[in-house]
Amino acid sequence: MKKQVLLDILNKIAPFDLAEDWDNCGMQVDLGKTEIDKVYVALEVSDEIIDRAAECGADMIITHHPLLLPRFELGTVSAVDPIGRWMIKLIEKGIELCSIHTCYDAAPGGLNDQLPRLLGLKDVRVLPGNIARIGKLAAPVRFGEFEKTVSEVLCHPVGAKSFGDKERLISKVAVCTGTGEDYWREVVAAGADVYLTGDLGHHEAGYIKDTGKCCISAGHAGTEWIFVPCFAYQLEMESVGRLEVIQCPDHQEPFERNI
Repeated sequence: MKKQVLLDILNKIAPFDLAEDWDNCGMQVDLGKTEIDKVYVALEVSDEIIDRAAECGADMIITHHPLLLPRFELGTVSAVDPIGRWMIKLIEKGIELCSIHTCYDAAPGGLNDQLPRLLGLKDVRVLPGNIARIGKLAAPVRFGEFEKTVSEVLCHPVGAKSFGDKERLISKVAVCTGTGEDYWREVVAAGADVYLTGDLGHHEAGYIKDTGKCCISAGHAGTEWIFVPCFAYQLEMESVGRLEVIQCPDHQEPFERNI
């Protein structure tokens, strides 16, 4: 497949202009290839991911999390720095890197639509002014039962935390994958019974708790590892056999256990 055709497909699945201003979506390492026949899809780059992609002969790795972000202020590409080392390794192995991050978070059919789908939410809509979604369960359930459902859907994420009355009946669920702490006011204003997100700061959690809402903080990777199967499927459908898509089989959770 022509690389430009692939980039056009990516822009269709997750329009790059939906990315947040602070983000860096698109090509991260561009080696000037014109043909891409095999891609490896992962949540983010690591030594192991690059090695696996090389072993399977991938021309490009497509990740959710960018390798290069403005806030990293990378002034020097150094082999002693993880970011520099991975850039060098990608170049040495001849593998390009492309990332679709907040553009996929925001896109219709993207990450914040996929998680509600997996949870069985109905009538899902975007909360005004942000990328969070809110929807309804098919029937009200006790919060304790919903916690179990979330744990099963997200494969029992390491470090998941929650608060709220386990016996409370909930119906309206707000969802934001990754870091969703900035949207707590909109979630509360929308009348959600429970907020499910990845990262949630101490103060934001306290504010939500004070409103009487229930909340689950399932961790960043805990809510975003679904990027790999969901995006890979969409890419396979759009490429109609012209591109081999290989999925990373791991969740890429940096934390190893609950203590």
